[in-house]
Amino acid sequence: MGSLHGLLSFCFVLVLVLSSNHLTAKAHNKSTNQIKVEADFKIIAELAGNNSIPNADFKGLAKLALTKAISNGNGICQRVNSLLLKSSDMYTTRSLTGCSTNYKDAVGLINKSLAALDAKKYGDAKTCITDALANSTKCEDRFEELLQRNSPFTFMKAKFGLLCLTGLKHINLLVQKERLITEGCSQTLDKELCISTVGFFQENKGLGLHGLAKLAVEKALQDGTRIHNHISVLLKTTSDKCVLKKLKSCSAFYLTAIGKIKASLPALDCNRYGDASTWVGAAIGSAETCEGVFAGKSNKISPLTPMKIEFSKQE
Repeated sequence: MGSLHGLLSFCFVLVLVLSSNHLTAKAHNKSTNQIKVEADFKIIAELAGNNSIPNADFKGLAKLALTKAISNGNGICQRVNSLLLKSSDMYTTRSLTGCSTNYKDAVGLINKSLAALDAKKYGDAKTCITDALANSTKCEDRFEELLQRNSPFTFMKAKFGLLCLTGLKHINLLVQKERLITEGCSQTLDKELCISTVGFFQENKGLGLHGLAKLAVEKALQDGTRIHNHISVLLKTTSDKCVLKKLKSCSAFYLTAIGKIKASLPALDCNRYGDASTWVGAAIGSAETCEGVFAGKSNKISPLTPMKIEFSKQE
């Protein structure tokens, strides 16, 4: 079954947001794991607020530039084909035919770079863009060699090149940004969780603490519901009795977690941050118990018992 991280990453964001402003009560008798988790929160907060890590969507900007480059390249191909229909000179025809091939290949390479970018194969993406630029230069070289003049596409080629270089620039900035975050998160217990949480902060900085917390809880609710639905599907398709028993337990635990996340939203809307944090902490405990069931650990419910929840409410 799916990992717990889809739920926990956003729950942790909420806890981080609330604790960073001292809106929750101070914890007592902290376990070693709690201390380590809080240390992780501090690292995440520092990374999220680090001004040397840009808040720009470099991937989106790169894709925008490269998509425009494809459109520009296709426009050049159409212009080449139009001139070919009118050409009667052998050298001009040969040059135009070569340019047609060059720009078709260039457009194909930019399309490949977009796929590589989505797959986070940044080196491959940059190589494709560089090769596309080389193809556009071959067209110009061919006109210089055969006709001793510039091609009719010089200005269009300049725009194509600028768009490609813009895409390259933003990919390099994306790589730099991800490297800074990855290096910072290397000190945490869960590197991937740290990276996703910092990314969440980076993407939503303009919301403010309250807005971030609410968005995090709403996303956690969506992810928890998705995981519970996935468990429901597995219950219908699994025949192993031992696995079925564990899945039934997990279904109950996630249903409980979803209920507690729902309960945290009204508390958050009313600025009852201690209550909201308690509900979310209880939801994390329920979800963690499912992981424990499949890992063969005790399926004892989280230490956040109903009595403690009531006590935290009063506090």
